[in-house]
Amino acid sequence: MVGDGLDLLQVGKQIYVERFGSVRSVETLDKSILIRLAWLDVAPAQLTLRTMEMLLDLANCVDKLLKTPNLHAMGAAAKVIPAPVATVDEAKALYQRLPGYISANDHRNAVACTLALLRLEGSVWLARMRKDGLFRASRYGYDSRCLMKIVAAALELSASASLQVEQIGYLKSLQALLELARPAKQIHLSIVSRLRARKSTALKTLLAFVNAMFSANWMGDEQADESQPLRWSATHLASAFSRLYMIARDDLGIDAQTWNRTDDHAASAHEAIYSSLIMDALRINELIDAEVLLDGLPYKAEATPKGVLVSAIDPAFERSVRLGYIQSDLQLWIRAASTQQHLNGEQPTLGSFDDALSPFFDTVLLECVSLETVPGERLVIRLPSFPQLIEVLNFGGPFLDEMPFFVGAHIDNFQPPGTMLQVSEQLSIMDLIKAKRVFKLIDAMFVKKLETLDDLMKRRILRLRSTVIVATRAHLQGMLQLVMSHEKALELISLLSLPTTSSMPSSNEYVDLQYRPFLRSLSTKGDFIAIPPAVVAKSNLVRSIMHASRIKEATAAADDPMQVAVAAALRKAGLLVRESFVFNINGRRETDIFCFGSGVLFVIECKNAYHPCSPHELRNSYDLVLKAEEQLDIRAQWLDDPSNQMRLFKAMRWNVTAPARVRTCVVTANRAFSGYRCGAHPVRQAHELINVLVRGYVGRGPDGPNRRFWRGEDFEVADLLDYLEAKSVLQTQHAAMAPSKRGILLKGRRLEFAEFSMDLEDMGRHIEETFSEICDAKPLDDGAYAPL
Repeated sequence: MVGDGLDLLQVGKQIYVERFGSVRSVETLDKSILIRLAWLDVAPAQLTLRTMEMLLDLANCVDKLLKTPNLHAMGAAAKVIPAPVATVDEAKALYQRLPGYISANDHRNAVACTLALLRLEGSVWLARMRKDGLFRASRYGYDSRCLMKIVAAALELSASASLQVEQIGYLKSLQALLELARPAKQIHLSIVSRLRARKSTALKTLLAFVNAMFSANWMGDEQADESQPLRWSATHLASAFSRLYMIARDDLGIDAQTWNRTDDHAASAHEAIYSSLIMDALRINELIDAEVLLDGLPYKAEATPKGVLVSAIDPAFERSVRLGYIQSDLQLWIRAASTQQHLNGEQPTLGSFDDALSPFFDTVLLECVSLETVPGERLVIRLPSFPQLIEVLNFGGPFLDEMPFFVGAHIDNFQPPGTMLQVSEQLSIMDLIKAKRVFKLIDAMFVKKLETLDDLMKRRILRLRSTVIVATRAHLQGMLQLVMSHEKALELISLLSLPTTSSMPSSNEYVDLQYRPFLRSLSTKGDFIAIPPAVVAKSNLVRSIMHASRIKEATAAADDPMQVAVAAALRKAGLLVRESFVFNINGRRETDIFCFGSGVLFVIECKNAYHPCSPHELRNSYDLVLKAEEQLDIRAQWLDDPSNQMRLFKAMRWNVTAPARVRTCVVTANRAFSGYRCGAHPVRQAHELINVLVRGYVGRGPDGPNRRFWRGEDFEVADLLDYLEAKSVLQTQHAAMAPSKRGILLKGRRLEFAEFSMDLEDMGRHIEETFSEICDAKPLDDGAYAPL
C-alpha cells in the first residue's frame, strides 16, 4: 500500500479506530505513527499497543522498501515512508552490511539499506559514509554499477532526508567522478594481467627502475609528455610502485620468489611494458587521490566535455594548500643555498660526503664490487671495513650536502639551537644520517662500477639485476652496525621494514615505499629483505621514522616544541602569554595559548602535524584544523561575555581590563592552509607567525635584499592583526598566485585538478612594490629564511 501522505494518514486513522475505538483519542496520536499503520498494512485485529511501539523499527523499513517492484518504486516509497527509529546498535549493524552488498553488486539491498539510514538520520549517516569512503569505486575493484544506483537514489531522497546543501553537492560530485570508474576498471584489469604474466620478475624489475630514478635525483621533466614516466618525479614513481605492489598483493599474492629475478627485456630502450605499468599505476593513484579529496576535504567534482574536473569548493582553500607546497619547495632551495654560503664563509674545509668518498674510489672501493655469474650474472658488493672508511661513515656531524636535511629537520620540528633531534626511542637524526651514508655508499659503488662498462645494454641489464639488494636480516643488521649499536640497528630495521602482514592478500594496509623501504620476503628458508639503496639514501627517513615510532603522539601538548616556540615568540614580541591553561569554559578545558597585548586577547590552538605529502595526509591535517575550529568556537562564544573575560584574567593573574577584543587563530606546524579561514578562525603556519612576531621581514635567499612588512621598525600588535586578517605579507603572497590545471588521461577520459601556481618573478615585483628594503636585518637564529 503506497499512496500520498494524506491518504496514508486517513487509512491509519481508520485502522486505529477500528481496533481501539474510544480507548484513546486518535487525534492525540502523532501523525507519523498513523501513517506507519497504513504503510505496514497491519490488520486491525492484530494491532496492539506493543505493535504500535514496533512501527518505528528500522528492519521493517528495509523490508517494506525491498517489497517494492523496482528501484524507482523503492525511491518513491522512501519519500513517503515516515522516518524510522532504531537503537545505535541496530543502525550500526545495518550500516556494516552495506559494504558487503556493494561488493556483491546487490543493488536492491544496498539501495534499501542506504535509503533507510538516510530516512533515519540522513545528514548524520551520509557524513559517516563519506568519512569512511564507502562510495569509493576503488574499494570495489572499480565496479561502479551499484554505487551509481545508490548515489542516484540518495539524490532523489535528498529533500526528504534533510540533507545539507553541501552534502547534496557531494552526491553530485560522486556521480561525476564515478563516470571514471569504468576506464579505471579497464586499467586495473590490464595491470593485473600484465603483472600475472610476469609474476616472478615484475616487482623487482619495477623496484630497480624506481631505485635508478632516486639514484639520479630525478625531479621530473615538465617538458616531457604526461603519458611518459620521465614527466614524473622519483617520488611519484615510488608511489606508483607502491600501488603496483598493493595490486600484486591483492590480486596475485606476494610469494618467496618475488625478489629473486628481474626481467632483462626491461633494459631495452624500446621497452614499453614496465613503463606502461608505472603510468597506469599513476593514473589509478590520481583517481584515488580524487576520491580522497571528495570524501575528506572541501572539494567537488564536475563533469566536463573531456572528463572530470576536481576543484576546491572555495578557491581560497586550494590557494592556501598550494601556497604551502610552494613555500616548502622554496625553503628547501633557500636552505641549501644559504647553508653552502654560510659554510663557505666559516668552514671552507668541510666538503660533501661524495668528496669524502672520492679518495676511496680512486683506490680500493671498486675492487669491492665483483661480477658474479651464479645463479645469474650480476654485480655483488662486499662492504669494506677498513678504518679510514668507517671513520668517514661515522663522522659525527653532517657533511656539506647533508646540512640542508639536518638543519631543515631541526627547523621543521621546532628544535631549539644546540639540540639534537630525537626521532624514536633510541635513534637521533645523526643515526639516520649515518645509516643513509651506508646506503648512499652502496648506491655510489654500483653507479661507479656500472660506469666502467662500455657495453650500454650490459650496463642496463646489470643495473636491473644488481641494484636492488636482497640481504638476510642478519646481514642488514651487520651493515648498519658499521655506524650504530646493535640495539639501534634492530630498531631502525623494525621501523623501516614493511610488516609481513602488509604483504598478505587479506591485508588492506596502505603500502608506501618511502615510509617502509625494507621489503621483507615471504620465504620460509630465511628472513630476507629487499632493499632499494638509493630510495633509502634519498628519502626523508626523519619523517618515516618519526611516523613509525609515533614519537609526536607520545609528546604532551605542553611539551610540544611547536607550541613552545610560538609561545616564546609571543613573549619576545612583548605580549602576556599563558600556555596549556586549564579553566572552566563551559566545562573544564585546556587552551593551548592565551596571549594579550594592546587591548586584544588572542586565543590560539596549535596543531602539530607532518607536512602532507598526499591527499590522505592532507585530510589528516585538515581534520586537526576542524577540531581546532570546534575548540575555538566554544572559547570565542564564552569570551563574548566580559564577565567571563574578567574571571579568566583573574585566574591567570593578569592585571588587564575587560572587555578586550578577542581574536582567535589556528596555528599549524606544517605549511598547508596558511591564509585559509576555517569558519571564523584564521589558519596560520607557525614559522611564518614567528617571523611576523620577531623579525618582520621577508627574505629572498642569501643574496636577496630583505624587505620589512612591519608597519614600523618595531613590532606592534597591529602587525599581528594585519597578518591574521590576511593583509601584509599573506596578501602579497596570495596576490602572486594564478589558477592552473594538471591532469591525466584514463582511457580517453581526462581527470583534471584545478590548482594554483606562483610566478616567482611576479612575486618579487609585488614584494618590491609593497615593502621597503632594509639592510640591517639580524641573522636568523634558527637557520630558516622568512617566507618569500
